[in-house]
Order: sequence, then structure tokens, then C-alpha cells
Amino acid sequence: MRNFILILISMLAITACKIDFNGDLYTSDLIKVSKEDSNISLPMEIKFQVTSCGEDLNELNQTLSGYFSNYKFLNCKTSDDFLDYVTSRVQVPVTNKQESFNKSNESLVGYLTKTSKDKSKIYVYLILNKGLFNNLSSYIESKTFQDLSLKESKLNINLNNDIDDLTVVVYPSYVDSKPVVWTTDYNLKKREKISIMSSNVNASHLQLNTWTPIFYIKMWT
Repeated sequence: MRNFILILISMLAITACKIDFNGDLYTSDLIKVSKEDSNISLPMEIKFQVTSCGEDLNELNQTLSGYFSNYKFLNCKTSDDFLDYVTSRVQVPVTNKQESFNKSNESLVGYLTKTSKDKSKIYVYLILNKGLFNNLSSYIESKTFQDLSLKESKLNINLNNDIDDLTVVVYPSYVDSKPVVWTTDYNLKKREKISIMSSNVNASHLQLNTWTPIFYIKMWT
């Protein structure tokens, strides 16, 4: 029975290769970038699924460094799903223009922050460089015969409020590990934070459309 389970896990593991994202955001940065024609970079940890931590990871790390800024390998461990993941620290851009993000070809993913027309909201999205994604997917498929997929990816955001009290409206997701099925308001005092883990629907939407909404900030009027 134990051997059967291990074989089954192995069969499931080779159906697709996934990548998880865990990033830190600050409300002051999001508001500033949304109003100014400038970009900043913020830290993110990525977890990339591999066949085994025992394999030579030098080529993979060298390849991934071409898809992210300031790529730094941290470790390789077996996760709770019995699969092995390379964990690395990178920097990703925050921008108010997705076109500029796509043209730069400096990062696989980034954040888009946009002010609504009536200036009452700051919308925040995770965005994907489709060209880089396709290139990386082709590389992974040539090496492992697996597709690179975001459909099962975990998109986790640690949102820190470093300004005065404000309200954040989060789209359906897990907020501080609790499931939220409706858009929900969260009142954050200065120095408070929440953790947002987007659903598989968001991850699938990101892969298909190169963007997915995470939350928006209500602005003072």
C-alpha cells in the first residue's frame, strides 16, 4: 500500500510544475506609485517545484535568475504536499503601467497599482509577463516534460499599513487564513497588517489574462 501511494504521488507530481509567490506590500508605496510615473521594487519569495532536492539545481537557479531581479537561492525542501520546492528571494516591480512592465522583460511577475477615475480607490493587481512565462514554460517542458502552470499556485500577499487608518477591500480569498467568499472591508490601523492568499481562480485568471485583482484601498474624499 505504501509503495502504491508513493507511485500515485509521483504520477500526480509530473502532471504539471508550479510556482508559488509570497510578497510584502506597503500601503504608502502603493498609493505613491499609483499617482506618480515611477516604479519601485519590493521583496518576494518564490517557491519553484522541482523533481528532487537531491538533483543538481545550479542550472535551474541560473535560469530562474534571468526571470527575476536580485535572485537569491535560499533552500530546497520537501513541502506538506510531499513535493520538493526551491525557495528563493527576489525583487519584483510595482508599477502603474502594465505596458511598461511587459516591455522591460525584467521580471516574471509584478504588481500593478491604479487610481480609479474618480480617485476614490487604489486598485492593486498581480501581473504576469506573458512572454517570459511562455519562455520559462518552454524551458521547463524541455527539461522535465512538464507544463509550467499557475492554476494551482499560491499567491500570498502580506499587506502592511504604514500610514494612517484606512480601509482595504479584499476580493474573495483567504484573509489571515480565513476564507472570504464576498468582497470584504478590512479597517487597518497604522502598523497593522493582513495576509491575503488568493484563490485558484485568481491564479488561473493571472495565467490566462496576465493580471488578477487582489484588493483595493478606499481613499479619502
